[in-house]
Amino acid sequence: MFRLSRILTAGALLALVSTPIWAQTGLLRGTVVDSDGNPIVGVKVTASSEELTSFRKTLTTDNKGQFKLRFQSTHLQYQFELLFEKPGYGSVKQPMSPSSTQQMRERYVLEKSETQVVESHGDLSSVLTGTSNAAVGAFNAGLTAQREGDLATARSKYEEAVAADPELGPAFVGLAQVLLDQGEYAPAAETADRALAQDVSRAEPLRVKYQALRALGKNEEAEAIAATLEEAEGALASAKRIYNEGGEAFQAGDKETALIKFEEAAELDPSLVDAHHAVATLQLAKGNHEASATAAERALAQGSEDIRTLRVLYDAYDALNRTEELADIAPRLAAVDPDFGGSKLVEQAAELWNGGHTDKAVALSRRALVIDPNLAKAYYFIGLNHLSGGENPEAKAALQKFIEMAPDDPEAATAKEMMSYIE
Repeated sequence: MFRLSRILTAGALLALVSTPIWAQTGLLRGTVVDSDGNPIVGVKVTASSEELTSFRKTLTTDNKGQFKLRFQSTHLQYQFELLFEKPGYGSVKQPMSPSSTQQMRERYVLEKSETQVVESHGDLSSVLTGTSNAAVGAFNAGLTAQREGDLATARSKYEEAVAADPELGPAFVGLAQVLLDQGEYAPAAETADRALAQDVSRAEPLRVKYQALRALGKNEEAEAIAATLEEAEGALASAKRIYNEGGEAFQAGDKETALIKFEEAAELDPSLVDAHHAVATLQLAKGNHEASATAAERALAQGSEDIRTLRVLYDAYDALNRTEELADIAPRLAAVDPDFGGSKLVEQAAELWNGGHTDKAVALSRRALVIDPNLAKAYYFIGLNHLSGGENPEAKAALQKFIEMAPDDPEAATAKEMMSYIE
């Protein structure tokens, strides 16, 4: 058995972008080397997913043994597989879970071999009674061709399999998927029905039929089987599917449908952070600030400190004049957003001070000075706070620093007048 070693050399990085919500992509930078650490040129790298059959990318390593693989937001939450192939080396598959907010660097090690390892799909005759050897052989050949991206051969072999055994349910499932991938939606739906008539897992053919009906514009018929599909595939899988349908609608410019889909996905799977973020973003754009804030809060409640969601929540709170909540969210945003900066915290401190929230205003001012010690106005609020507490020496020092740093500030004259009364 050949072995593929993987060394993760860099963790997930926050994508420092905020709009549009589908602009973010994940990036895998991979390097393939031999057991001695030498880069391997010309390795065929195939990325695919059994869950997301529309996704398939084939890359080749360059003269440094490197390749780049990008993932869109619509690929979120799906399990993928990387297949590494080159004559003289063992062909190996490596599972992975991409994320739209990740940039990864990974190193893969292929071991040399004199013979190729060929993946076995198993012998269906051991589990399907009455199945002929001809049907089994054709099915396995179809499955192999489908996984290699050869849809024409896969279709031919699946058709051969069902001709040899009209009750071979898995062959109908494979054929229905191939027809869907080839854009033959009506035959795909019909073949999915034939698969459903057999004793096979209902989720796969239902999903094919659902997608085929939607592609044919038969949305009412598609929605009629949506509940059955959700029950068959499970709530979490349905959430991923619906989330991606929302992404498709958004990319097509149908933001209303996109919002409905995102809200449904978030309800089905509350841990789906990107669904909550998408709802928050679209609601903010519509001016529904309360709904936007609620969705963003739900996203952050999952433990995420995603910069995009923090920005949306800040803007929603700002529009709602929720001053105290802004004071809580501002430091979190400043910690991950280099464009936010200490000046925003000082602006927020001024609003808090004028609103009578002096303690929070001073806390934000001190936090702002940690980010940027040249923010003069922060010293002004700190000085005022010391003065109100009878701490005259501390007040004098802070106000003096404010005057020296910002002599032309509108509050500089007030600060000088207050200092004249300090003993």
